[in-house]
Amino acid sequence: MNATVWLALVSPVVAVVIALTGFRRSSRADRLKAYFEMQNRYLAPEVRLGRKFLHLHVAGRPAAEVSTLDETTRTTIGYTLAVMNSIAIACEAGYVDRDIVVKSMGRSYARAIQAARPFFDHQEATRGFRPYAYAERLAARVPLPRAVAPPVQAPPTASADASQGHAS
Repeated sequence: MNATVWLALVSPVVAVVIALTGFRRSSRADRLKAYFEMQNRYLAPEVRLGRKFLHLHVAGRPAAEVSTLDETTRTTIGYTLAVMNSIAIACEAGYVDRDIVVKSMGRSYARAIQAARPFFDHQEATRGFRPYAYAERLAARVPLPRAVAPPVQAPPTASADASQGHAS
């Protein structure tokens, strides 16, 4: 086989490999860019405020109490959950690397979704469906450490009482 034939056969293969490698790098770069855009949205002041409201006004309360929240608080929480749902949709669709999301914002994300359960339950009761299902699914995939009970302090000893001026 002469060099011309060999070159004619090998060059298309090389071109395809180069194109695929470039596409893969571009795809990774695009996914990373999309992640940073999502992270900026997640860290925006209004979204952070919504997460704070979830922990302060929703977590641990009955779903019925959600309707007693003022309109601004409910709107802020709804916007926050919509942003979080968008992040989860981007993960499921492959536009953002789920592992990066889980490693960088996973605990915060999962705890906010956990705090939002009464809000979800209220939405389901009033609308007939859970509007942030993608966010709930993503949060369920985030491993959270088990709660650790605070250490039990031993009662003060007689020598500790004496050093503080207490008589036994």
